[in-house]
Amino acid sequence: MSHHKIYEAHRTLDRVELANQLRTLADELDSGGVITYGSGSTAGTLDLPEKLRGTLKITHAAHGDSVKISARLAFPDIETTDAAESEPSDTDEDWETDDPYA
Repeated sequence: MSHHKIYEAHRTLDRVELANQLRTLADELDSGGVITYGSGSTAGTLDLPEKLRGTLKITHAAHGDSVKISARLAFPDIETTDAAESEPSDTDEDWETDDPYA
């Protein structure tokens, strides 16, 4: 399967900022499934289908007290005929290869 990264951002957030981002995402999902990402020239939208498959992964770094929480959502491509077959994989090689927590 080929992947094309649409958007990625890294920044430090406090708990309130993270909660606000997650709340915004939840509100967008509740109100029709069109989510927004980025800002300015990198802004875009993505229309999500009604059904998604998801994975939640929580890891603790062996070298310190860092914790990483990653969430993955997957949905079938338009060409996919069997939505039940379109599950996100939770194998380590499918997660970021430069992940210091893996």
